Amino acid sequence: MTIEKQRHYLLNGNRAIIYISSLIGVFFDANLAYLLALTLWVWLEPLLSLELALLKLLIQLH
Repeated sequence: MTIEKQRHYLLNGNRAIIYISSLIGVFFDANLAYLLALTLWVWLEPLLSLELALLKLLIQLH
């Protein structure tokens, strides 16, 4: 799998986590879910780079 394809999947996965956390926060009035969604949204690019680096490392180990 190419790096761009992996980046695309990770980005969409992170967006899904942000969306689901926001929905949980809205429907269940959970402040922790709001905090998680906002943190992931603000740190989306650095976290994506970290996830890609970890994925590369795991692929090299196999």
